[in-house]
Amino acid sequence: MIRCFTQASERLKHLVLEQLEAQHFSPKRIVIKPNWVLHETDPAFPIRALVTDARVIEAVAESCIALYPSAEQILIGDCPLQYANWPLLCEQSGLQPIIRRLQKIAPGKVEFRDLRKEVFHQQGDTFLEATEGAHGDPRGYREVELGASSHLEPISDQADLFAVNDYSSSITSSNHRKGSHRYFVSQSVLDADLFINVPKWKSHQKSGITCALKNLVGINGDKAYLPHFRKGAPKWGGDEFRDENRWLYLAQTRLRERFQKRSHLIYKILKPGWELIKRLRGIETRLTDPKADSKRFYIAGGAWHGNDTIWRMIYDLNLIIQRADRAGSIQTEPQRDYYCIVDGLVSGEGNGPLQPLPKETGWLVCGNDPFAIDSALSWFMGFDPRKVPITARRKEFNGRDWGGFELEDLQLELDGEQIRLLESSINFQFAPPPGWRNSIER
Repeated sequence: MIRCFTQASERLKHLVLEQLEAQHFSPKRIVIKPNWVLHETDPAFPIRALVTDARVIEAVAESCIALYPSAEQILIGDCPLQYANWPLLCEQSGLQPIIRRLQKIAPGKVEFRDLRKEVFHQQGDTFLEATEGAHGDPRGYREVELGASSHLEPISDQADLFAVNDYSSSITSSNHRKGSHRYFVSQSVLDADLFINVPKWKSHQKSGITCALKNLVGINGDKAYLPHFRKGAPKWGGDEFRDENRWLYLAQTRLRERFQKRSHLIYKILKPGWELIKRLRGIETRLTDPKADSKRFYIAGGAWHGNDTIWRMIYDLNLIIQRADRAGSIQTEPQRDYYCIVDGLVSGEGNGPLQPLPKETGWLVCGNDPFAIDSALSWFMGFDPRKVPITARRKEFNGRDWGGFELEDLQLELDGEQIRLLESSINFQFAPPPGWRNSIER
């Protein structure tokens, strides 16, 4: 059963404790997985709409300390973007004092970690350089092989086109080919016998929405292992961008890939030319008005409704969290308990996940089927879950139990009252990402 609570901030700690207590878990090793995608880089897209609310993380961690006294470790961790400033993110979100307090309450038991294998910092607007700092999983990482069980297998004849922006496409394609699909998973995640998913409720430019399912991207320590799209336009066999303006997008994307990290000087010389093209053609890359015309918005990198790659990668990671054992082998039965607590106190609409505009929803949502949670929240956003690939393709999930419902029969509790999802008139009217407009609305 999915349970939704409105005006949740007023009773947050009580709700979290009550919902976790009702599950009767008895874990030894716990991983709490928030969304820490990026620090606030632009006040137009504030931290409160960008990452999981520190109050929700605090409530979940405190509940685990109280409910599971025999637990050996409670790890709160995520893999942000490679250039995210995690200490700054903690400061901006109000998490820093919570970290200090919880580590004093349960010394040696509660640990907060930036789980990225590699971290970069941004020099100026464009250039990324490797940097030192406290990060990484102290238990290391493990390559998890899904083989033909991968949801990418049906399109693996195009594995040479698999890519993700700002990461090595050679690493991406080398780990995904016919019959072999590998992911680089945090060992602490695999060691957990209770995984608590604490996502942010947002729209997402590549997957339509990001919530329970998409949040599992952060269990992977190197994002180069994660195919987000296939290079090129549909006419070329890809889903990176639309056929419209494909030559312009191809030129800009490939030049940026080639020079942004390799030659700061050449990139600085070329960038003014791109800025001039944007002005002449009216191309927008920053959307601060959710109702603004998005016809000229720059839509590349798989950021549109024709992306048929990213949902497959997302399903793979959910398969891993459900059925991969500590050695990274896929078993027939679930290998750990799973529970999801969604932060919808302040949600994000528009061009998420990095340019979300705050939506004062005030909700907390709990459940143990990520497909049901995402279907419900998609509906409440004003999107049709039958039009959003990560929810519409749920019957193709290669795991157990999750997603095996008919949408017409899906029921949930809203402040204790049982309702049928598709009969609910609640519609927060989230602005969809620009590349999804007029494609997923209900």
